Amino acid sequence: MPAKNTKSGSAEHAPLRLRLRVAAEPLAVRAALRDAVGRFTQQLGPQDAGTLELALAEVLNNIVEHAYAGRSGSIALSIALHRGMLLCLIVDRGRAMPGLTVPVGQSPTSLAAQCDLLREGGWGWHLIRSLTQDLVYSRAGGENRLRFRIDLGAAADSDQARRHSGLRSI
Repeated sequence: MPAKNTKSGSAEHAPLRLRLRVAAEPLAVRAALRDAVGRFTQQLGPQDAGTLELALAEVLNNIVEHAYAGRSGSIALSIALHRGMLLCLIVDRGRAMPGLTVPVGQSPTSLAAQCDLLREGGWGWHLIRSLTQDLVYSRAGGENRLRFRIDLGAAADSDQARRHSGLRSI
């Protein structure tokens, strides 16, 4: 299913928005990432664009791999740029998160942890938490809803989180 793109926000103080519905498939996720970052390119510096792309890639790929786990489905993505923040909402109808909560995630702080990156283990959730603020998950009516914000200009903090986690800046 190709990404459906709805763009709005032409009024001077209205939020700039992007709404996409994509198939829960790796190639569709890649296209959605390209669309999302492209939509806000003129308003974001390269570090903020990288933060958006990395956070969304982790979340969307987790949905494809774990919530849908090989089953078909779709993901709704909404992003609004408003007052120096990106406000993100991601909705899917896949499996619920274990315990109905966002995993804490693991911090890769040792060589052993670096080797564990090759296995599943929640490292991506540590990264998502370090790149976003106000991360909230809920499940209702068969839908998973994940909300978070990215404060623009906080790229220096994101770079510190990446260095702490063993990643280079993107």
